[in-house]
Amino acid sequence: MNVEVSTPTRSPGSWIYGSERELESLPHQSLVQATNVHFGARPDLKKILFECEGKDVGVMVCGPRKLRHEVARICASGLADNLHFESISFNW
Repeated sequence: MNVEVSTPTRSPGSWIYGSERELESLPHQSLVQATNVHFGARPDLKKILFECEGKDVGVMVCGPRKLRHEVARICASGLADNLHFESISFNW
């Protein structure tokens, strides 16, 4: 089953309180209301970065190597001016 819901184009904090606030400082309910979950398909990262033109963007990826490399490639493409990228890999 592939269910797609709208992808956030900016941080949940900027929708509610302004982008100067840290996500951790927001009330739990605000985060739940401002978060979209994707099932069965990856979000369109190129579209998200294109829509965030001129804004600070943070991208954190964790998952299989192929996913991490694909996200790193998209982030390196220059679609966002001030992009902060972090890749995390866990070993069990």
